[in-house]
Amino acid sequence: MYKMELLSICQDYFNRFINGNELVKRLESIDKTNMNDSDIKYVNKMVKDIKRILAENPNEIDELVIREQEDKKKITEIINKIPDNIEGLSEKVKNNNDDNKEKDSKERWFKVSDYISNNDYFEKLFNSLNDYELLELIADKIKLRVPPEMNQDKFERLVKAGIEKDEREWLWRLAFSYEDMDINFDSIVDYYIKVNDGYYLAELISAIGDSLNIDSIIDKINNPDLIKDLEKREYVIDTYFSDEQKNKLLNKLEK
Repeated sequence: MYKMELLSICQDYFNRFINGNELVKRLESIDKTNMNDSDIKYVNKMVKDIKRILAENPNEIDELVIREQEDKKKITEIINKIPDNIEGLSEKVKNNNDDNKEKDSKERWFKVSDYISNNDYFEKLFNSLNDYELLELIADKIKLRVPPEMNQDKFERLVKAGIEKDEREWLWRLAFSYEDMDINFDSIVDYYIKVNDGYYLAELISAIGDSLNIDSIIDKINNPDLIKDLEKREYVIDTYFSDEQKNKLLNKLEK
């Protein structure tokens, strides 16, 4: 569907997964089979305007590009420490940060992003998304550096949409993109516990453990199989649980 394709391309640019040249290339390659003449006209104008902005703002390596290169090195060092028992989490994060392509400078990126976000056609498409579509857009990547604006009510609607279709992978990715914001993640925790899914509960804790209330999570877990599952995931337990919390969880097996 061209709507999701266009929004996904723009989001990739907002989050600096692609540069301006790749943005233009992908917008020009959108499947226009199901687009009417008006839609095609709007997309073509976007491409033309973005090309103009890129031409007026030659790229350069600035402080933002250098900082991102340094951040990538730090992320690589962290994920290299994640053992295999996280079942692919480290590989997912590596793929999400596999961005060796040339980056746009801060000024160039800002001007193109500002143009897109204030573009009437882009706004029309974005505002037409239902909750499930917005969740899909956000969860397309492991973590967004610049996710769409969010509040708790909207977040809960997205979680509900994900639960209704059992999108467990999408839910922890959703939380990961908003870990630094004033968002409560209890509804996702509660769902993973309800369905006794130790794998996704462990991924959630690995991703945003510092934003979670571990004591509250332990209090909610009573299923022996879920406790045994978490016990096997030593990296999560050893990293985010104190000895007291670990014992509190495992002692439930004796009851």
